[in-house]
Amino acid sequence: MVEFLLLSFLFFFKPIMFFIFIVMFSFLLFKNISWSGLFFVVDSIVFVLLVFMMIFIYGVVLISEKNFGLVMLSSILIMVCLFFFVSSNMLMLYMYFELSMFPILIMILGYGSQIEKINSGYYLLFYAAICSFPFLFIYYKSMFYFTTCYFDFNLSWELFFILSLSFMMKFPVYLLHLWLPKAHVEAPTTASMLLAGLLLKLGTAGYLRILGSMNFIYNNFWVIIALMGMILASFSCVFQSDAKSLAAYSSVTHMSFLLLTMIYIMMSSKVSGLMMMLAHGYTSTLMFYLIGEFYHTTSTRMVYFLNSFFTSSIFFGIIFSLVFLSNSGVPPSLSFLSEFMIIVNSIGISKLLFFMIFIYFMVSFYYSLFLIVCAMMGKKFYNFNNFNIGVSVSTVVMMFNIFWLSLFF
Repeated sequence: MVEFLLLSFLFFFKPIMFFIFIVMFSFLLFKNISWSGLFFVVDSIVFVLLVFMMIFIYGVVLISEKNFGLVMLSSILIMVCLFFFVSSNMLMLYMYFELSMFPILIMILGYGSQIEKINSGYYLLFYAAICSFPFLFIYYKSMFYFTTCYFDFNLSWELFFILSLSFMMKFPVYLLHLWLPKAHVEAPTTASMLLAGLLLKLGTAGYLRILGSMNFIYNNFWVIIALMGMILASFSCVFQSDAKSLAAYSSVTHMSFLLLTMIYIMMSSKVSGLMMMLAHGYTSTLMFYLIGEFYHTTSTRMVYFLNSFFTSSIFFGIIFSLVFLSNSGVPPSLSFLSEFMIIVNSIGISKLLFFMIFIYFMVSFYYSLFLIVCAMMGKKFYNFNNFNIGVSVSTVVMMFNIFWLSLFF
């Protein structure tokens, strides 16, 4: 297993070879961990499914990206995230968590096309710094007893709040989310795909890690924030004029939903949380990829101009519809299954929660459907490259892939 990892380092500047060896490594990881019986416990030491998803996204980047610099930055990000997913030590976890910022920052500042990218870089760095330094403070205060497994001393709720703050910034929960739409709008398509599919998963996986070491205290605050994020961010999706910004805000709603399920500390909520991470990773990667393809063809991302897909390329229209329907949680997609489990958990806890989730679903279904209907109709003709869109078919298959469920049930 380790030899494949080391071989992949040797071929770091040959992206295809690097990809092949990383895939072999992940398959061996999958085999070892699933046969040692750890696979059933979602919060085991290694997030195998997330490693798989990460490699999948990297594959899409390799096929679709022509710029070698961006491919290299993607490779660096993939390595950092791999180490994050398999690290067992809290300080290593924190280090890789923060290190993942650098490739994305360079992608935005080096390859973004508008001058506002400097502003979004500031946002990214300031949010990261302000939310993450308190984590180290608590790590020192706990005399380095703070590990990824359970510990006995109690934390006050303020300390718990500060501790989860650094992961909440990458979640991103509502109120800490402002850097996300800015970064997405300025970043190139590749950076957007990695940012949505991978970087947000670092926050969620890290939070799952530290939940195991908490004495689950005072979580009501996060429930309120999660509900608020779901509803407010889905309303702001309706009013977006930039398609990339709309996809970014829909990421915020999904991540708030994920936070909601993580706070109910049940086994089923962990499973549904992991499924939600996978579904969101594949779906949002595809959303940004397709919007990016449209942008490269027409040089605009305005929702107003996002039309006439059926007259231009039926293939693109169908893929686009599938992706946005999956984003709104239509069966048999993975996101439907995870959302269904989360709703069942919520109703079990409180009837009021169901009402809030119902509002969220109404709005989110509305903006997904609106975008699909707008995109299909129109009289123009855009010359889409069908090969480029065909790249995304494999990811669409993963998005509707119910194979993973056979592992859970």
